Amino acid sequence: MSDASTNPYAAPTSTLQIDHDHSQAPSIEEALSRGYDFRIGDLLNESWQRVKGTKGIVIGGFLVFYVVMMAASFALGGVFGLLGLAGGDSILSVITELVVGMVASALAYPFMAGLNMIGIRRAADQPISFNEVFAHFGRTVPILITALLSTLLVYIGFLLLVIPGLYLAIAYMLAIPLVVERGLSPWEAMEASRKAITQHWFKVFGLFLLLALIGVLSMIPLGIGLVWTLPLFVIAIGVLYRTIFGVLPAPQ
Repeated sequence: MSDASTNPYAAPTSTLQIDHDHSQAPSIEEALSRGYDFRIGDLLNESWQRVKGTKGIVIGGFLVFYVVMMAASFALGGVFGLLGLAGGDSILSVITELVVGMVASALAYPFMAGLNMIGIRRAADQPISFNEVFAHFGRTVPILITALLSTLLVYIGFLLLVIPGLYLAIAYMLAIPLVVERGLSPWEAMEASRKAITQHWFKVFGLFLLLALIGVLSMIPLGIGLVWTLPLFVIAIGVLYRTIFGVLPAPQ
């Protein structure tokens, strides 16, 4: 076996870089400097192989995420309605609705962070459980800041020229996992995610576009296919994260 296949800092010798020695996960700086590459088909194939045994955990996690988000939207909408800021067609009402949507999504993001970690742990062959969905409230503040700041910048990008918003929407996809798995600050995580994904932005965009198409098609038969495609989406993000950054050992 060549040194390149065992050295996690070596240049990849295949199109999908896999580090099976997860205790040797590189630092963020090393991960960004060493580069990476992958084939969309190979990444999806590996992710599909890892779906077995995760469906109940992932679907349950998504249900928790959406229930919390809907409850937060209802509560915030009620508060703004009592203040006379919601309802109607005024610019203030439109801005209020956007703020309610952003804040409600952000409040549910600690649960989404747990889903991200389920995908990452599955990609790294680490144990997974439903408890992971609730395991990251200790990082609620940086997660919320990351979610709000990245969402705000994406919105601004779309309002400006659309293309900057699309670029940032893809580039920040791994920011929250970096806050949780590596303990980075919000801005450090956003910049690390952006710099990494920019190396192969079009390929990552193609990956998420294909996942979105698969998800849409899976909804045709009464949404039954989502039982498989939602775990596929979560694990695919985990495999992409592992390919770029590696994964630290699971806490004992």
